[in-house]
Amino acid sequence: MLLPTSDKHINTAHQNGHTANRPDPQVTQRATRRRFSAADKLRILAEADACQQPGQLGALLRREGLYSSSFASFRKQRDEGKLGKDPNQVRQQRRDKEAARQRDARKIAHLEAENKKLRILLDLQKKVAELLSLPEENPTDV
Repeated sequence: MLLPTSDKHINTAHQNGHTANRPDPQVTQRATRRRFSAADKLRILAEADACQQPGQLGALLRREGLYSSSFASFRKQRDEGKLGKDPNQVRQQRRDKEAARQRDARKIAHLEAENKKLRILLDLQKKVAELLSLPEENPTDV
């Protein structure tokens, strides 16, 4: 629920040049999603693994502002080996895979073009043989 604001207060603040310090009360800021680095996730998981007493894990989650589902996804990422990798190494692996895919696509296009040329030459050879009335060679007899 929005409360009415005093226009008189806003006008005097605007005249004094204080509008930069006070955000517009009618505009709500959009919340941003928190992102945890791999190091932060590993630190939280190490602290959670050290929890021995009942309630310590809950206190850790409250202190870090985490839900148990986020904590479970951190554990899953660690178990899959996704947290131990350097982000630069992951990016380089993606680039290498993309480069290999593009290289393979170029090779396939080259081979398809060569195949097309060879089919044309084979058709030409058959037509020349017909014109000269030569017997066709069967490639399987060779």
